[in-house]
This record gives sequence, C-alpha cells and structure tokens, in this order.
Amino acid sequence: MNLNLLKTFIISLVIYTGLNTVFTLIAMFTVPGFHINIMVITNMIFAPIFTFPGAAWSTNGILPLFTSTEFFIDFMVFLNLIVPPLVTVIVASFLGDSKKIVFRAWILTALITCVGYALLLGIGPLLSPNIANVWAAKVAIYGELGTILVVIIAGIANGLFYGGVAFIITKKGF
Repeated sequence: MNLNLLKTFIISLVIYTGLNTVFTLIAMFTVPGFHINIMVITNMIFAPIFTFPGAAWSTNGILPLFTSTEFFIDFMVFLNLIVPPLVTVIVASFLGDSKKIVFRAWILTALITCVGYALLLGIGPLLSPNIANVWAAKVAIYGELGTILVVIIAGIANGLFYGGVAFIITKKGF
C-alpha cells in the first residue's frame, strides 16, 4: 500500500471521527434529555455515515431549518452531517499526493466508518436499550439484512459523493 495513501487515510479517519465526536459531545451537553451511555455516544460518532449525501444536504439538513421549532438542534444536526466530511476531504486534498490517493483515502474512511456503524448496530442492542430502539426502527423499515445493506450503501454513496468533491478540489495531478 502506498505510504501517502495510508497517511492520508489515517488522518482522514481521525479527522472524520474526531469531528463527529465533537458534535456528539456538543449534543450531549446541550440537548435536554440526551441519553448518556457509552454505546449511544460511540454509535453517534459513526451514525452520520448512514445519512445519504442528498438527505444530509436537503431532507435532514436544510429543509428542517425552515420549519424548525428547535432551530439549534436542527442546525447542529445539519452541521454534524456536512461539516465532518467536508473538512475531512478538504484536509485530505492538501495531504494527498494525487487526486486518486485523496479519493481512495476518503472512500476507505467512509467504508471503515459504515462497517463500524453496522457492527455497532449489530452488537448495540445487546448492550444498550437506546440502540436496540434504533435497530428496531431501522429493521421495521428495511428488515435485518436490508438495514446492514443500507448502511453499507450509504457509506459507499458518501464515499463516492465526498470522494468526488475531494477529487475536484485536489490541485495535484492524477
């Protein structure tokens, strides 16, 4: 494996999960009734990868801000869905030696994150009733295998969308 790809991937993964952690901590201390449970907090660090890019920007992002009764919470959700991947691909675009490396690094970051989220959803119900509720809600919509497939497809969609952004903004050649 290319050392620059490995470096760019590791830094991207750290930035992405780090920013998701920051937004989770902000939610933990500002949202009334937030369930403080290590599994819920860990789950929230990986959960944004489940939201498809189009939904992050529109359905779950901008549109709720227009009709919001809880503007701060909806605004923080919007920021949590778009800021971590954007900041990550911007930083990666400066670190990578080429457009391909930056694209691959973000794809790997998205895939590792979505696999982590799928695993947390799988084992979470055993450890946390809150995650059991999340799992049950997703299974009611997609089925068990469908939920795992949707998580993986969402990771791929995020990888391709933000990887494309990284590819476009990287100044270095192929």
